[in-house]
Amino acid sequence: MKSAIGIWCVVILMSFLMFGCSSIRARTETSDKEWTVYPGIQQDVKETGELFSGERSEPDWIKGLIAAILIADLPFSAVFDTVVAPYDLYRIYAPECTGDGRESSRQPSTE
Repeated sequence: MKSAIGIWCVVILMSFLMFGCSSIRARTETSDKEWTVYPGIQQDVKETGELFSGERSEPDWIKGLIAAILIADLPFSAVFDTVVAPYDLYRIYAPECTGDGRESSRQPSTE
């Protein structure tokens, strides 16, 4: 009985850790020129559409599992994207001021 409770605790904990991952993944995979507001929701919707349209070649049971995770992740991505929306707008309208170390490559060389 205790082992079943422990397994369920681990499953629930891992589920909570996975939620919102589309928002984080979308922000790490996006270049400055393609930065948008609510990229996590856009990524969830795009990937879910790919699953249902047959563009992906995984077995059906994996597609169902991925679709369930993406649909469960959608509200958490919406909350995360809403919280960081001011930063997204800042990145869109002032990309040269993001402070990510790219300014040094834009400055003229002193050589």
